[in-house]
Amino acid sequence: MEGSYSEGKDLIADLDTFLASHEAELIEFRRDLHANPETGYAEHRTTRRVALRLAAAGLKPVILPKGTGLLVDIGTNYSERSVVALRADLDALPMADEKDVPYASTVPGVCHACGHDVHTTILLGTGLFLAQQAAAGLLPGRVRLIFQPAEERATGALDVLAAGGIASVGRIFALHCDPRLDAGQLGVRTGPITAACDKIEVRVTGPGGHTARPHLTADLVYALGKIVTELPAALSRRVDPRSSLSLVWGQISAGNAPNAIPDTGLVTGTLRCLDDEAWHSAPVLLKELIDSVVGAYGVTAELVYDRFVPPTVNDTDCAAMLTTAGEAVLGHGGVVHTPQSLGGEDFAWYLESIPGALARLGTRSPGSAQENDLHQPTFDIDERAIGVGLRVMAATALTALWEETSLAASPADQSGSGSESAYPAPAPAQYAAAYDPAAAYSPAPAYDPPAPFNPAPSFGPGSSLESASSFNATPPFDPASTFDPAQAYDPAQAAFNSAAYGSATTYDSAAAYQPSTQFPTRHS
Repeated sequence: MEGSYSEGKDLIADLDTFLASHEAELIEFRRDLHANPETGYAEHRTTRRVALRLAAAGLKPVILPKGTGLLVDIGTNYSERSVVALRADLDALPMADEKDVPYASTVPGVCHACGHDVHTTILLGTGLFLAQQAAAGLLPGRVRLIFQPAEERATGALDVLAAGGIASVGRIFALHCDPRLDAGQLGVRTGPITAACDKIEVRVTGPGGHTARPHLTADLVYALGKIVTELPAALSRRVDPRSSLSLVWGQISAGNAPNAIPDTGLVTGTLRCLDDEAWHSAPVLLKELIDSVVGAYGVTAELVYDRFVPPTVNDTDCAAMLTTAGEAVLGHGGVVHTPQSLGGEDFAWYLESIPGALARLGTRSPGSAQENDLHQPTFDIDERAIGVGLRVMAATALTALWEETSLAASPADQSGSGSESAYPAPAPAQYAAAYDPAAAYSPAPAYDPPAPFNPAPSFGPGSSLESASSFNATPPFDPASTFDPAQAYDPAQAAFNSAAYGSATTYDSAAAYQPSTQFPTRHS
């Protein structure tokens, strides 16, 4: 391709130039999202903010059918290269923000405590950079940005799939904030990186009776206790231990009197697993084991198995592409081995259909002794991580487009579980200085929270962006001068599944993917 980086163009220099003129804007954008968080399927303001900024850059975002989340394609299709997708999540958590910062949440009981505001800002910045590259003839294919709603509800990715959002996509990549890792570092691994997470409910019923005569009835409490103790033990003998399948109970209830055997009992918990095959077979196996346990006690057990997310299993080639890109833009010590987690991540749903990889983005200030974990009311980041994430995502997209058949590096680690030494390398020298949020970028604009957003006149699901008139926060650009709301996005040109996309009138939410019953076929 004429003008490609392989012919001497300097990606590092282009990224430096872009960040020099956009980093302040992106940090302020992230702070605005942080101050105005929205939970899953309520991300109307966030969706509009992102869509307006993309539209101002000449792109044509498409809103997902349920009204929050959006997709946008950048670049031109090449027959020899499939589309590369980059994904970020939009939603916040239903918890209070306890930080004393100018950009703390202004929404009671809602907080960006998992870094989704950071993910969104990084992907927005990546899109703006790639749009510049495409205009200069330096993007060797098409990149799709997926701004996904409702990750915390574990259903947003399924909505993207149901809308045809990964049609023509060959590979997909994502980042997730990691406060255990220094800013300037990227954690990569092949194979499972996060676990499947499903909810288990076992309801036991029997005739009930008096505790003086258990032999004349069914001792339901005793049977329930057997399920609690014997089911995890039986699983450990029926499932390959390398799958790291774990069943942990969190709630148990039965009866309300010491001398009465109850007629109902309930136990609930979570099942987590790092192996895809074991995850798919778990419901049938659990039902078999529960029936075998309670069969001797004259009670009946009903299993309710709620699918949440599969394990996130990083493709070897995609992990290698992340490593190649990370090493190119972060330098020595920038890419490190990352351990597995038994937490869940709905990015896994994409990997059931296409190859891809999730990496961990360091957000801790190097040298900091403060423990600042995810899903905590004081969660915050070293904002230099935004620029780091943008560099990695842009370089990964270009690497994936150019290197579909030949890999320039091996992954940073090998798959597997067990105790591992995480994050052994120091952060690159340029991130070693102490981070001062007040002096993070210059000029440091005064923080001015936008006027309240009225979601009532939000644009129609499944349509292109309609109007900026109901967005009360004044954006730093004039979308009317660059974007024609009446100009619909062309699904055929973008290689979307136009039949599935359609409009709000043709989208049937009831027919969307059901986590408990439908499972896309994993790419092999």
